[in-house]
Amino acid sequence: MHLHGSTKFTPSGLGKIVLKTTACQVDVLRRDLFIPAATVELKLYSREWCSWCIDAKEYLTEKGYRFNVVDVGKDRQAYEEMKKLSEQTYVPTFVAGGRVLANFDTDQLQKFLNEHQINP
Repeated sequence: MHLHGSTKFTPSGLGKIVLKTTACQVDVLRRDLFIPAATVELKLYSREWCSWCIDAKEYLTEKGYRFNVVDVGKDRQAYEEMKKLSEQTYVPTFVAGGRVLANFDTDQLQKFLNEHQINP
């Protein structure tokens, strides 16, 4: 995600910092911000036979998230990428921008999404 900063001045002369992303404009002075999923690439590393992976796919789909599924059982390069990102070898592994959640169930996934304010 590329952020570009600019300063806008209010009539009272106080500066206001605004960050612009490719998908939205974010006012850094507000406290009720969230990261729209459209601005963060969501990737789920999984294996076809993994029940927790299936649960994670169903959860994300039901909640309306758009994400890429990478089957590390069929793609050795993707498996190596997952190991490098997560510093472990278990699936499912979920990557949201630079944040990684590995070896989780749907309760842990929901908590991760809420903590990082990643919304569909």
